Amino acid sequence: MNIEVGERVVVPGFGVGVVEAVEKMEVETTPVELYRIGFGEDGGHMWIPLDRMGAEGVRGVMSEERVASTWETIESTVAPEERANWNRRQRRYNEALMSNQPKELAALIGELGAVQARKPLSFGERKIFDKARSLLVAEIVAATGQEASVVETRMEQALAA
Repeated sequence: MNIEVGERVVVPGFGVGVVEAVEKMEVETTPVELYRIGFGEDGGHMWIPLDRMGAEGVRGVMSEERVASTWETIESTVAPEERANWNRRQRRYNEALMSNQPKELAALIGELGAVQARKPLSFGERKIFDKARSLLVAEIVAATGQEASVVETRMEQALAA
């Protein structure tokens, strides 16, 4: 995986960050080269070894062309007629969050939005829904350069469709 300093990347479960530097550190007397990834003013930093970037699921920001299909996925996803028990749903939801794939996040948002249209979400579902939305909104902002408020408004429109 060839990533340059200054490039935006998406880290599973953390969202969009910027590769700030390549640093060398010693880990148990072994020198290791690490990417330092920053997550904005309040988001902190993360260090990932250069040779582990792909294994950790880090990827570049989606293309602008992929944003349209992401909106379509949110709009077309429906709530299942019968829902599995909470433990199974929670496992599936967390797998979608950690997949670091925009299409899976969009499907999760679409499903939970459709459920919410029928009945209120549980506390756990609401937390997952909010986390998925914030991750996807941040990536769409990074991909398109639009303001977060514009993307949030578009998200509401997609969920209402």
